[in-house]
Amino acid sequence: MNVTIRDVAKKSGYSITTVSRALNGFDDVSEETRAKIIAVAKELNYQPNRVARSLVSKTVNTIGLFVLGRSSFQQGFIADLVSGLIDEASTHDFDLLIFGTQSLKTGLPFTQLCRQRGVGGAVITGLKITDPILAELEASDFPTVLIDVPIKGPKATYVSFDNQEGISQAITHLCDLGHRKIGFINGHMEAWVCHERLAGYKKGLAKHGLVFNEAYVYNGDFTKESGRAGAKELIEKNPELTAILVASDLMAAGALEELTALGYTLPDDISLVGFDDQTFAALTSPALTTIKQDEYLLGRLAAENIIKLINDPNYQPEVKSLTTRLVVRQSTGPVKS
Repeated sequence: MNVTIRDVAKKSGYSITTVSRALNGFDDVSEETRAKIIAVAKELNYQPNRVARSLVSKTVNTIGLFVLGRSSFQQGFIADLVSGLIDEASTHDFDLLIFGTQSLKTGLPFTQLCRQRGVGGAVITGLKITDPILAELEASDFPTVLIDVPIKGPKATYVSFDNQEGISQAITHLCDLGHRKIGFINGHMEAWVCHERLAGYKKGLAKHGLVFNEAYVYNGDFTKESGRAGAKELIEKNPELTAILVASDLMAAGALEELTALGYTLPDDISLVGFDDQTFAALTSPALTTIKQDEYLLGRLAAENIIKLINDPNYQPEVKSLTTRLVVRQSTGPVKS
């Protein structure tokens, strides 16, 4: 006969509600009470849900993925990131629980929220470099892996791509085609990757003896609309531009629409390079030259790190930046003579 939560409540002397909350990690139950209930659950060989089971066995096999900001859900790479996380997690018998921005508005400290929801470690994407939660995570002993935001703490690390090198490779590609007047549509500067991509833009220019010009840079917000606005402003203020490098494919799609509306033919009149290699990049007209980053592989790397942080108290992760690859299509060509 299966043991029920009612049996645990009867033998422990606590109500069903208290037993349930104790076994599901709620913090309104004292540790003394929780310990007594867990002892009874073990004695009766009670098989609770996975969250409660993890408390009884002292193992937590659930990873929390926090996707912050609505725009993060709208980016195609999230699907690849989640696929990588799930595939790597499943090989280690870990589950994935996805949280949105609203989850952080409970008023609870982040680590307390995670523990209350039965999460053993967190992977966070969409975090801004100004977010106050960074200080909490750096000081905490809660296993955490950030996507594209540097962090260093006793149980925290991050995974990312070599954004600087990716942008620099794109500059080299354009310079090899004869371009010397290259504009740059970046994302917002609350994203760490945008600082890296701007640094890569400057690095690439310097590598080819070109002088950085602030007027050639437009800061967008990763939306298609900001790509259109960026292309319009850069061309109106700098008609001498022969190429534009864009920090995301979605913004590049907007830039492509705007340039076409302004009467430009790509790549005859101007060249355009994106960043990400989202699925639609090969379907635009002309097909978009872009910098490919493998978000699926990034997801697997994030899962690998968070599982080791959860399972091994002595694990010291090494920060590893994954490489990018330039995918040349039809939106770039020789500079117009």
